[in-house]
Amino acid sequence: MSWSRMIWNLLTRARGLAMGVARVLPILGVAFLVACGGETKRLPNVVLVIGDTLRADALSFQGGMPGATPYVEKIAAQGVQFTQARSHAPWTLPSTASLLSSLHPLEHGAGGQVPRFKKMDESVTTITRTFKDAGYKTHAIVNVTFLDPRALGVTRDFDTVDNRSFESNLETRIARDTTAAALQWMEENASDGPFFLLVHYFDPHCVYAPPKVFRERWAAEPDKATDWTFGTREQMIAIRQGALVPDAETIARAYALYRGEVAYFDAEVGRLEAGLMAHSAEGDTIFALTSDHGEEFMDHAGFEHGHSLFDELVRVPLILRAPGRLTPGVIDAPVRHIDVAPTLAELCNLPVPAQFVGRSLVGLANGESEDVPRGTLAHGNFWGAPLDSWTKGGWKLIRKGDGSLMLFDLREDPKELVDLSSTKEERVKSMLAEMETVTKGMEALNRGTSASLDAATKSRLEALGYGPGEGRRPESAEDGEK
Repeated sequence: MSWSRMIWNLLTRARGLAMGVARVLPILGVAFLVACGGETKRLPNVVLVIGDTLRADALSFQGGMPGATPYVEKIAAQGVQFTQARSHAPWTLPSTASLLSSLHPLEHGAGGQVPRFKKMDESVTTITRTFKDAGYKTHAIVNVTFLDPRALGVTRDFDTVDNRSFESNLETRIARDTTAAALQWMEENASDGPFFLLVHYFDPHCVYAPPKVFRERWAAEPDKATDWTFGTREQMIAIRQGALVPDAETIARAYALYRGEVAYFDAEVGRLEAGLMAHSAEGDTIFALTSDHGEEFMDHAGFEHGHSLFDELVRVPLILRAPGRLTPGVIDAPVRHIDVAPTLAELCNLPVPAQFVGRSLVGLANGESEDVPRGTLAHGNFWGAPLDSWTKGGWKLIRKGDGSLMLFDLREDPKELVDLSSTKEERVKSMLAEMETVTKGMEALNRGTSASLDAATKSRLEALGYGPGEGRRPESAEDGEK
């Protein structure tokens, strides 16, 4: 038996040996090389980028301002762009948990409402654990308390977590420093074998305060040479409670600053990618980019996020670049956050945990047709009465906290401005039946426990406006989307 065959047999019997074997095999960049029958096999690195609060339509190639996101556009052109990707919740904790666990919020348990938050259930398996079991080194760089592994469990399976929680949204780790942390980690760890790296950028989350060069290009004319910002904790609380109602001009100025934040995020993604390529050979790294949720700028008479299930909050960018594994192109079919984890597993030839409920996107991306369309269930309301939505076959049904229903034809009305629930009763009936069937199955799991947060964590959340008495007034909670 050849040495290469002996090595391959050892690896297939015990993936945990892979890290040790890699140190005595040739290494090209950060690729993990295994000689096998004269061929070279690699376990690819995986980098997952999350842009907090990044709307899909803020990207220049998905409806945003031309020239705003050239680096992300380049990555999209080299990979697969999913134009109809959706998250399962309109805020960070449950959405990111779904991304990493391939489970809906009702299944993984992470979520809750201000200030009663719930941890991810201890029995949940994450894609991070799958990579660790395969011998990957895993690391997360995150910038919000909701993703602190000690607080709510979403990032608990990573070997190491660089979390920078902060006392206010005026004192966050900016994108430049997040990129620097990622590049430094790769410099110190890339040669040790394959890695799974999560990079969570807090930008473009409010407060909207882009650096000078991006402010000068993207801000509204009155704000190009000033330091005016919008989205402070005090402003957010006042808006939620109805004490502050921004006028159209203020919203337009805020959105212009948000565009500047998106452009800043894009530039830092470009810098991250350049550093990654310096540590990788072509084809050795799978690059995924998405967001946890979007942001509303009075699209439906509301502002910020967490309060509705309209597409400005749950439609997210999703780009997957995997040279030699995925055929570059644009996919307009609906896909979900729960599909990302099984996709990454398949791309790396790793077993997909039986607990995952999403479906890999590899076949779809490579031109295979799908007989069964993917339905997207979203639920949750950070501030008020519970909300649910079911999106399938170009239709979207939203059930508000008071039980009333809204129906939208996304193909004819992508901005969800015309409620058809009173004229499409049969469609409403069938969509509601599907949503209730799926929801009841999940509720039976009864996952999730209330989080017991320490004083420091509670203080950080309250400083950001996530404490008792800082949500919406009772009279507005019934509406859910206001």
